Amino acid sequence: MMPDGSGTRHIIGPEAGAGEGMGSSIRRSMAFVLDLLIATYALGLVVIFVTGGVDLGVVSLHQAEKPILTLVILIPLRLALGTRSWLLEMARRPVQPLAPVWTMALNRIHISPAVVDVTFALVATRAASFSIAFIANLLFAPYSARDFAMPFKREKFAQIFAAWDSGWYFDIASRGYYFNADGQSSIAFFPLYPMLMRAVAWPFGGTDKAIWVAGIVVSCIAFALALLAVHRFTQHLFGDREVARRAVLYLAIFPFSLFFTRVYAESVFLLASVLAVSRAYDGHWWRAGIWGALATLARPNGILIGLPLALLALGGRPAVRVLSIRFAGLLPIPVALAGYGAYVYTLSGDPLGWLSAQAHWGYSLGFPPWQQLLKMIARLVNYGFYDYFFVSTMAPFRLFHGIAALIFLALTPAIFKRLGVAMGAYVLASLLVPLSSNALEGVGRYSATLFPAFMLVGSFKSPRLHEAILIGASLFLALFVCLFATGRPIY
Repeated sequence: MMPDGSGTRHIIGPEAGAGEGMGSSIRRSMAFVLDLLIATYALGLVVIFVTGGVDLGVVSLHQAEKPILTLVILIPLRLALGTRSWLLEMARRPVQPLAPVWTMALNRIHISPAVVDVTFALVATRAASFSIAFIANLLFAPYSARDFAMPFKREKFAQIFAAWDSGWYFDIASRGYYFNADGQSSIAFFPLYPMLMRAVAWPFGGTDKAIWVAGIVVSCIAFALALLAVHRFTQHLFGDREVARRAVLYLAIFPFSLFFTRVYAESVFLLASVLAVSRAYDGHWWRAGIWGALATLARPNGILIGLPLALLALGGRPAVRVLSIRFAGLLPIPVALAGYGAYVYTLSGDPLGWLSAQAHWGYSLGFPPWQQLLKMIARLVNYGFYDYFFVSTMAPFRLFHGIAALIFLALTPAIFKRLGVAMGAYVLASLLVPLSSNALEGVGRYSATLFPAFMLVGSFKSPRLHEAILIGASLFLALFVCLFATGRPIY
């Protein structure tokens, strides 16, 4: 030992080496014991799962919960301890000959960054939101009973995917359209989504259960493909993967995005509308027209997709011949609407019967688009923010939709500036049409499909804003999935 100026003695030389060696020896011994315990409990767990439990007299293996809890404690301890693990080396030996083959396979498989980003957004948001919705449906009494039954044993889980309009889509997919002059009619709902439900369910017998499952599967797959399309389109326009990554993440955590993975037509419409606009940007006018026609058949306001496509076709002051070719490619859009109108005429005697049928839900258009927003703001001012929530049971839900509309309206000028007239006009028209109705309900759901707004917000660089959006939107998404799962009027 050697003293320093303060009188403190420091260990140097052989004594220090001996201390460190002793510490390493203890750690290795502890690691060996932990590896042995982990292997023992893991083997016991395998025996229980394979045999259902065994009784060897001295040792009885029947309960899986004890090994599971023990492993949950032991494995983090072993990882924190570090040092080499004989257990891990033993587990690696059987697969070591396959390592070169596995490495070669990985080198040949190229997973695009878009797929990585979309997979992360989907798994992170949907795993959490499905779990929250299921727990909410277990714990909270339903606000209102669903007017349809779901033919599943595990009903509480199945119900998180369907409420409100879901029953109408199921009815159309299972027995087709009908018209009722004196009440609600299924012709108010456009045909693409229920047709896809029926098509996917057909190979599986077309049973009620198959149709419900098909509705969930179609929505989820369409949403995944839509996020992929948004990612690629955003990266194409901005030339920045980070902007594209944020755009799809914001879209996935937007509170009203819950409808994208429910038995609703929103994800199918989003996919068709993104592909229609992106194909127009690439100059593939027939593809744009076909995707635009599908968007038109997905939702009553789907025809609005024709606006940005027409504006893009007019871009660059094309010659008459070029312009005629472009607009010829977009012809499937009005033809699709006319085709559905002709079908509705055979049922109701009115090609616009799908529009008038919505009156039986108390929904009508033709009002000034600022009227409902002014009513909401006036009530907030007159009653105060707290008392406003007690004006009516629907007041909080109207506020949710109204705030969504105001946010997207506030973003619209920047969309015009950053993304062009076509994108800005599409967002503005898609907001003004539902706002010109006699109710705010549904505006938030319509806003969720306005992908240019998410592309714009994805281009914002502020880390603080990014964190605020993630936290705030995630919390409200959790709230909204609880409301939907328990039959609250969020639609």
